[in-house]
Amino acid sequence: MPYFKYKAVRIRQTNSDKWLVLFAASAIEIDMWAGVPQKKKIGEQSKETTGFQREENKKRIKEISDFYRNEQNIIQNPLLCALRQESELVIFETSEIDNSITESIQHGFLTVKSEYLEKLSLLDLLRRVKADLERRVPGLVTQIVPDKIILELKQRAEILHSFQVYQDESYENDQEITEESDDDGTLGISLTDESHILDFWQEVAAYVSVLEEIKDSFHGDKFLDYSKDAMISFLRPIVVVDGQHRLRAAIKSVKELVIQDAYKELIEKAIIDDKIDPEEAQIKIEADAARKLPISLLMNTDPAEQVFQFVVVNQKATPIKTALLGTIISTSLSNEELTRVSDRLELAGIKLEESRAVTFLTRSQNSPFYGLVERGLASDSKDRLKWNVLASIVKIFRELKGGKLFHESVDYADKWRRCYLPESKIVENWEFEECEDAFNYWRQLDGCWREVFILFWTSVRDKLASRNNDEASHYWGSPVKSNIFNQTSLTILASDFFQFLCEREIKIDSTNDIPILVNQWLKDVDRDYFNREWNLKGVKKDVPGIKKRWSKLWVEYRKDPQRLPRSTQYRDPLGN
Repeated sequence: MPYFKYKAVRIRQTNSDKWLVLFAASAIEIDMWAGVPQKKKIGEQSKETTGFQREENKKRIKEISDFYRNEQNIIQNPLLCALRQESELVIFETSEIDNSITESIQHGFLTVKSEYLEKLSLLDLLRRVKADLERRVPGLVTQIVPDKIILELKQRAEILHSFQVYQDESYENDQEITEESDDDGTLGISLTDESHILDFWQEVAAYVSVLEEIKDSFHGDKFLDYSKDAMISFLRPIVVVDGQHRLRAAIKSVKELVIQDAYKELIEKAIIDDKIDPEEAQIKIEADAARKLPISLLMNTDPAEQVFQFVVVNQKATPIKTALLGTIISTSLSNEELTRVSDRLELAGIKLEESRAVTFLTRSQNSPFYGLVERGLASDSKDRLKWNVLASIVKIFRELKGGKLFHESVDYADKWRRCYLPESKIVENWEFEECEDAFNYWRQLDGCWREVFILFWTSVRDKLASRNNDEASHYWGSPVKSNIFNQTSLTILASDFFQFLCEREIKIDSTNDIPILVNQWLKDVDRDYFNREWNLKGVKKDVPGIKKRWSKLWVEYRKDPQRLPRSTQYRDPLGN
């Protein structure tokens, strides 16, 4: 087991029990004991890992590596790291002669031990990752991986012929088991919002199951979406919270450096003099030649604290895309972990509840926006609805704010909230649920707004859009091409629906009312309203004049749907 020892200073910034250890280490050594848990898509079902780092940007790594080639160039920012879990692998010990100024500043040594995880099989690594997820969310231990997931995995690997195929009866039994566990009343509910962790656990558990069947014949480093390197990142004793590109660039630059003849001679000398094998000699010389990077190690194992540090650093200092930030916040932690830092994230200006609400609607297969919204991952297709666009549409329903038609000034969502929500039976349990009022009951993360939102947009999609024809003008899935699936049209439709509710003085008594109300609202509206060529070449859909024009055309037509507006009217803000 590799053993490293570094001179270090331990600092406690406040009276809390959170210690920071400051030290420096060779980039090559850091890579041997620190992992970078990345947020990325896995499999064909748009599932994600529980990591929170961005996927590597090759261009950025090259740029920093080129910068590192000049020995005069230095980067002062330390890598931010944290402990993965409590263990004897990472220990700080004060020195025998400690000249510390105060109890909050101590000199000493940090020792780090790291297993040779590279020598383990992919199956063993996956087993460890599975166990680590079960440690974080104990309820996973009793979960059962549906046979369907395992069967699909085998089919993807084209090794189905090597296994016994599960019969339909087995699959039906599996469904019955799953339904029983959901009726538990506790586990089923608790795993609903943290389905991202359940998804990841199911994927890992399915891989374990399949690889256990072929362990005698499979000895590779990668199986479909999972590689040894990726799994090792989740198992190192220390986690890189921020600074992965600086680390990768330092490693890249030293590996390019040691291929020079002078270093080849040093490697040969180390093999002969130290009597070590070539691979060990290579690592030794690389470690000596590599940059020594400063490190700030948070001696805390809480994933919630690690994600908090990552979010604050990247949002306050070097902002990352809203979509990826929202995805990371919402899908890297369990419910219990997220609760511990929710208030601190909100106080730091991070819209946690908004992120969780939007993420649910992008991940739930019942949502009409499932798989159609950017998440900030490298696997995102370029033509997806922007994260902040969906967030603005969600706000209209959840916060009942922003329901303004572009050619008017009345916020109809707000008016409906004030005039008709309190008397709606859909929120009549607000006192029983100990909420402040009917609105706070409505806007809870999993409140009735969410089902209203899903049913409304599902009904609108099924009546006015096409899900399958991506060449159609009313295609539900292309903000660039579609006349309906864009911020302007979606905002108009949502606002006009609330205008309709206000005009008719309609209250919502049940989510079952929504499809009926949509039918009444769209009575006699032509299903092909959006399925026409609007001659929008060169026209920006989000400029004020166009938005006001589309808004007025829709409302006037919807109220008296005798004749569709001329196609030329949509590109002319003046309505000529």
